[in-house]
Amino acid sequence: MRQFNEYDLIIFDCDGVILNSNQLKIDAMENTLISIGCSNQEVKQCTLYFAGNFGKSRFYHIDYFINHLINMAERDIEETRTLLLESFSNQCKKLYLKADITDGITTVLEKSQATKCVASGSEQGELQEIFSQRRLSNYFSLILGSPDKKNDLVSRILLECTHNRAVMIGDAISDLEAAISNDIDFVYYSPLSNVDVKMRVLCTDNNFRVIDSFKEVLGEL
Repeated sequence: MRQFNEYDLIIFDCDGVILNSNQLKIDAMENTLISIGCSNQEVKQCTLYFAGNFGKSRFYHIDYFINHLINMAERDIEETRTLLLESFSNQCKKLYLKADITDGITTVLEKSQATKCVASGSEQGELQEIFSQRRLSNYFSLILGSPDKKNDLVSRILLECTHNRAVMIGDAISDLEAAISNDIDFVYYSPLSNVDVKMRVLCTDNNFRVIDSFKEVLGEL
C-alpha cells in the first residue's frame, strides 16, 4: 500500500471524513420525516436506509423514500418531495456550522503537498458556502457535490486536476465504489462510518488501506 506522500491528488469525502456530521445528518433526516407526518415505522425504515447508504445524494434518498418506503397518494408526491428537500437543506446548513472538524484532518490538509479536492453527496452550493464560512475552502482546488453522482464527481476531478497518482478517502460504500469505478486507490477512514463492518470486508477484498485516525499518516507527509 502506498504512503500518503506518493499521491499528488487526494480526493476527500466530506461527511464522516472532514466533518463529524454523519449522526447530525441522520438526526436531521429523522426530524424532516417526522415534520411531514411520516409514521414511526416509515421514519425508522427511511433513516436506516439513509444511514446505510451515506454518500449518495439527498435527491436520491428522498426519491427512494417516496417511491419505496413512504405511503402517500400520487397527488402528494411533488409537494412532499419539495418539503423534504427544503426542510433537510435548512437543517444541514445549521448542522454544518456546528459539526466538529475531524481530529487531525487540519494537520493533514496543511502538511500534504498534494492537490486536494472534495467529492461529496452533499448539495454542492450548500457545501461550498459552508466550507467558505468555516475557512476550509482554501485547502481545496475543487469542492464538488450533488446532484451529480459521486462516480461522476470523481471522474470530473480526475479530468480537471493534473495528477500521476490519485486516492479517494472516504467512509462509505459509495466512496469505495467511486474509487473502483475510476481506477484509483482508496483509503477507508473508519472512526465515524455508519457501515464499518461492511467497509472493512470490502477493503480486505480489494486490498484497500484502513486508517482509524489521521494521525496514522502524519509521518508520511
